[in-house]
Amino acid sequence: MPNSENQKAFLDKKPNAKTSENEKPLGGKRENQKYKALLVAKYLMEFTDENHSCTANELIDYLKYEHGIEAERRSIYRDIAALRDVLGMDIEGSTGGKYRLASRQFEQDDLRILAECVHTARFISATKAKELVKTIGEFGSSYQSESLQQEVFLIDRVKTTQKGTFNIISTINRAMAKRLDGKPHKPQKISFKYMVHTIDDVNALVEKHHGKLYIVSPYKLLINDGNYYLLAYDRHAWEMRTYRVDRMKDVKILPEPCDGQRAFEEIDLQTYTQRVFSMFGGEKKTVSMQFENSLLDSVIDRFGTKNASYSKVDNEHFSVSVEVELSNQFYSWLLQFGEKAKITHPKAVVNKMRKFLESMVEQYT
Repeated sequence: MPNSENQKAFLDKKPNAKTSENEKPLGGKRENQKYKALLVAKYLMEFTDENHSCTANELIDYLKYEHGIEAERRSIYRDIAALRDVLGMDIEGSTGGKYRLASRQFEQDDLRILAECVHTARFISATKAKELVKTIGEFGSSYQSESLQQEVFLIDRVKTTQKGTFNIISTINRAMAKRLDGKPHKPQKISFKYMVHTIDDVNALVEKHHGKLYIVSPYKLLINDGNYYLLAYDRHAWEMRTYRVDRMKDVKILPEPCDGQRAFEEIDLQTYTQRVFSMFGGEKKTVSMQFENSLLDSVIDRFGTKNASYSKVDNEHFSVSVEVELSNQFYSWLLQFGEKAKITHPKAVVNKMRKFLESMVEQYT
């Protein structure tokens, strides 16, 4: 048999794993015989792939010691032929040789891409990501699944520490649905509390405005840079606004219908997302910056807390030291905060910012 603890486990149940075509069925489990072909398919899907194969004898041992089914090699050959002809399974191998499932619904590269998407999504916690990757692995062989679990994905990605994000997304989708439980549904408003960071403990989130209840009309879920956002209409502000889904707490569907449809229809989503979300790229450099305390959430949204060092400067300011990608986009991002933010170290980056500002001044002289 292939070198696998899973496959060897059932062989340990008997001192002699070899079978004989003349052996009688094990008592009490004869009824499983009708599922034999499906069990053969299960084994091929779990323990074979383009790099791993099995023999008819290994299938016979599996059926006997795992399911109490006695089988002859000729019946295994018939089962494999039926799986090929009836179910269309792409099983390679010939009578008396080795068999393997050559292709399946998701190939290893497909599974890897799905796993990478899970790992890059910031709104999925690290614990939940591991669970999802394990589920994805079940679409491949046990060997492929093990490979996905062992591979390292984007270890520098800032991940949310919030739990229950999937439940929040589900609640929002139900509120926005135009059909619910098979019946027409009028989209409804939702309420929630919003969480923010404080400089006293950058790894913790507290309720914004002392637990103020936000009431909005949800219209669209957006994904940007691995984060999930809700685009919703705020009637009190008379405008569309975005909210980080993993910052939302106690999300509830209200009996009130949504408003702000006209405001939503007037938005060009492509232009809107380009304006709201920014992308960076350039030389990486560790930079120290100083900000006013009111900008803490914006800074943590950009850099996270795992790979950034935060400290309190005084009662009105904090500093952060973090590796950034130096580019005009980065300088522009910093300049949007005006006098509330500045680069303090290293001197070379301070000078680059000054040159960038000078080039902007020259542009308008």
